[in-house]
Amino acid sequence: MILRQLYRGEKTSTTVGFDLGHLIWARPNENSEGVIMSLDEFLKEKSEYAGWLIKKIEIKGSPGQLHFKDVRNMVARGSDGVLFVIDSSDPNSIGNALTLIAECKCMLGENVPMVVVANKQDLEEAITPEEISDLIKEKTRGGSARNNFGIKEAIIQLLRMITGEIVSQEAISVMEEIL
Repeated sequence: MILRQLYRGEKTSTTVGFDLGHLIWARPNENSEGVIMSLDEFLKEKSEYAGWLIKKIEIKGSPGQLHFKDVRNMVARGSDGVLFVIDSSDPNSIGNALTLIAECKCMLGENVPMVVVANKQDLEEAITPEEISDLIKEKTRGGSARNNFGIKEAIIQLLRMITGEIVSQEAISVMEEIL
């Protein structure tokens, strides 16, 4: 599941229902980060990935405006993780982000695999991922959907968390307490 914050500025439309897409995660072996691509792109180049580990990923994008809670709740059913995208150029979006992160954890469980992305890091007025991390108390990585950096890497990080290949910080803390 992807929860998106309402974009300010150049975005001309917002999600009012939900978006649905399919991606492919292709890796030559389990130790590789691999590549993320659209289903169409994979089908065109399928022979190049013979023998690779292939996972089909369903991406559900839901609206970030607070009044769409019922839509998010419906979309969240069956989700294995959350890619949470924050508009880092809008400081006012942080309050909504805190509410939506709490909502995600309530719907999907406190330890749901989650990767937070501070989008629009290409803009001068963007808040840094570190500043957002301090405000929302969640590890945050930078990215720019417009300039195509950080987003695919965030998806791969989330997939690795879901498959257990990366242990979340919360799980590490619990293990340290047990030991």
